[in-house]
Amino acid sequence: MKAKILYLYYDIMNLYGESGNIRMMERVLESKGAQVETDRKTVTDTDIDFTQYDFIYCGAGTEHSRNTCLEHLRGFASTLKEAFESGVVMLFTGNSYEMLGDTLTTADGTEHKGIGLFDFAVKEQGKNRYSGDVTLRCNLCEEQFIGYINKCSEVQGIKTPLFQVNCVAGTVKEQEDGIHEKNFFGTQVIGPVTVKNPAFGEYIADLVIKNLN
Repeated sequence: MKAKILYLYYDIMNLYGESGNIRMMERVLESKGAQVETDRKTVTDTDIDFTQYDFIYCGAGTEHSRNTCLEHLRGFASTLKEAFESGVVMLFTGNSYEMLGDTLTTADGTEHKGIGLFDFAVKEQGKNRYSGDVTLRCNLCEEQFIGYINKCSEVQGIKTPLFQVNCVAGTVKEQEDGIHEKNFFGTQVIGPVTVKNPAFGEYIADLVIKNLN
């Protein structure tokens, strides 16, 4: 049983130790009997077929890095959408999932077309950042989740949030976080989220294993 992982934009979307999510998923999948092969792709790659992977991960980066990746990712939008529709398991953390909406408006007022995988809209704030430690719950696991959020954006139009925010120590104002549709999981929680919340990593790994069988 072989599991192919894609670590997307591993070099410039890796703030806050987000590569720990990949190491966690590799370890959990191996513990479940999978032989893991991890590919790393970035903005210099010209050939990416998302449908060839069993798990796709992208982490958090600066706003500039995210915008650079968005420009690159547009060239592969069709294969990314195909992978999403076919049930490939994906985890995008921090601001990386902001690339996948309908529009992304930066702090200077420039509107960028998103990948269009979802129909939400992202708007950056020029003066405010929303940050803090959070506790969260979702309907996937019984355990309470913990993590950290640090962002300058507001996301509108998400119909299926991943988390309900229970408690905040900081300036985060939303009561919901992230998005969950099919086997896609997007969250602003960084830290990395699967290391701080092993049950979440187990849940995602089980989805990958289920697709392999």
